[in-house]
Amino acid sequence: MGWLSAIWAPGVLEGNAADTAGKWKMAPMPQWDAAAPATGAWGGSATAVTSQSEHPEQAVEFITWLNTDPEAVQALVDETGIYPADVPASSTVLTDPPEFFSNQKDFYEIAAQTAQTVQPFTYGPNINVAYSAYNDEFAKATKAKKAGAFVDAVDAMQKITLDDLKNQGFNVDE
Repeated sequence: MGWLSAIWAPGVLEGNAADTAGKWKMAPMPQWDAAAPATGAWGGSATAVTSQSEHPEQAVEFITWLNTDPEAVQALVDETGIYPADVPASSTVLTDPPEFFSNQKDFYEIAAQTAQTVQPFTYGPNINVAYSAYNDEFAKATKAKKAGAFVDAVDAMQKITLDDLKNQGFNVDE
């Protein structure tokens, strides 16, 4: 069994399949071209200061501390499971694997290597529709427990997404 996911997968697994702790391993995805590895990003986090902040300088100082001070980064990882954006801090903080993957000492080494292969992308204008279709259609396929249901889910997801784009007035080439 496998699951394509992101760096936050241990927390999801722990919350949904606690009895499988220690039975999972993280690995890079198979590649079409091993000489040019590529990975997509799924999600991300940001800390920002809004224009409505009454104390923007102090907020920036706090955000800088939170994301660069080794103790703060360690707390961020321990308490939230967030993979830190600051590479030097992450290399000093992420020395032990997440508890759910405690049997895999190289968890964060693989994560760091994989992070170097992330390719840029742009979300489409109706990503919310596409993502809802994905959730709905793959839920149906999972319940059906048949390989063909997953192919049908991809087809349905594409139709729903394209129909929505057309309804919004986009010209769509199929």
